[in-house]
Amino acid sequence: MLYPTRVAAVEWHPYTSYPLGLLESYQRWFSYPAPYYYWNGVDSVWAYATPWLWVDGDKDPAYLTGTWRSKTITEMNKPSPLTCTMWGNYTLTEGTGTIYAKFRNDSTATISGRIRFVLTEDSIYYAAPTGDLWHNHVARDYIPDTSGTAFTLAPGDSITTSRSFTVQAGWNQNRCKLIAWAQSTTLLADSTRDVWQSGIKNVADLIVDVDEAKLATLRPPVVLAPNPCVNEVKLSFSLYQGLSYTLNIYDITGRRISTFRGIAAGDKETVTWNLRNDTGARVTSGVYFYRFDSARLKNSGKIVVK
Repeated sequence: MLYPTRVAAVEWHPYTSYPLGLLESYQRWFSYPAPYYYWNGVDSVWAYATPWLWVDGDKDPAYLTGTWRSKTITEMNKPSPLTCTMWGNYTLTEGTGTIYAKFRNDSTATISGRIRFVLTEDSIYYAAPTGDLWHNHVARDYIPDTSGTAFTLAPGDSITTSRSFTVQAGWNQNRCKLIAWAQSTTLLADSTRDVWQSGIKNVADLIVDVDEAKLATLRPPVVLAPNPCVNEVKLSFSLYQGLSYTLNIYDITGRRISTFRGIAAGDKETVTWNLRNDTGARVTSGVYFYRFDSARLKNSGKIVVK
């Protein structure tokens, strides 16, 4: 599938503004010319629009018209001249691994561009200065940098590129993904560069060389099932006996819609959310977030309601 051109500008705030910012993302964002002029009170200057939906070949501010979803789906459904295959390995106890991406030219024309890798983390709960609470697909690390690897593929040829990566302490490896994409170097009139093809792998799916006992200690502290859900979702966790806990559910705007509180019995606990808010109304389909808090365990994540 095609990946949005602005894959690098996941967290658009200046990298100095708060801990989630990444200098490499900031630099990659500004590798594109600004999209429009605006009047700053003195003269007209180029401005970098944030937030702004950038889909290959189209810089329409679809977030104003509500058409961002259809535009993204249309772009993803376009035939791609390349096929991408990804695989790799990851050692939990060391937090290190290697990711591989193979791109094959299925077209009848020679294709040139650059292959780039980025490690992202999803569903991060952090109160940013802007008021944003939840941050998704945050660019944690470009591997090894934003420059990438140049390639030229004749029809039928392929190229395999590998990169070593590290999941740093404080990142949740269960929500980390590795993304590789092959992108044109030609800058279009609307300040975008076409992405020929991309691939994505969950870091947790690459785990090797760890026994079951070690794996059990590193599994997600809160387990959701089913997710996506239709009628209800069960959130399971383990706490020492007597510890109190709070589980809050938020909608996509960050508004708290449901709260659960309890005292652990010292065994596996399960909280069932019936997809209703605190007033008893059934929530609509979409993405919701949970935040679990106790003295010994804190966790957050995403719930998808169909």
